[in-house]
Amino acid sequence: MKVKGPGGVLVIIGELAARSGVSPRLLRYYEEQGLLTATRAPNGYRQYDESAVEIARTVRMMFQMGFPQEKVRSLLACASPSASAADHEAARARVAEMRDDVDRQMTELARTREVLTEFLGR
Repeated sequence: MKVKGPGGVLVIIGELAARSGVSPRLLRYYEEQGLLTATRAPNGYRQYDESAVEIARTVRMMFQMGFPQEKVRSLLACASPSASAADHEAARARVAEMRDDVDRQMTELARTREVLTEFLGR
């Protein structure tokens, strides 16, 4: 169900789950951790801004990649409309660190694959 709120279109948790591919249980967890924000409708249902779809996808992806909650939180803070130039620069540095972590993981996985392939060739 979509309703028009002060910040635009609002969606309930079931629709957010369907559109983002993140389960309602995880969405509630993200909200508990302050990674996702919801308001409450008069009937008590959670309502999320349209931007929550992309935020939920991003948070899930970052957690799946093994990034700690602090890094995820700092990047989300940069996406805030009130983020300063310093916030953006700090986020860029964190993203560079994350990219380097991914590069290291990919190198290690490639090495592991080579060892497994070599083992299978024996």
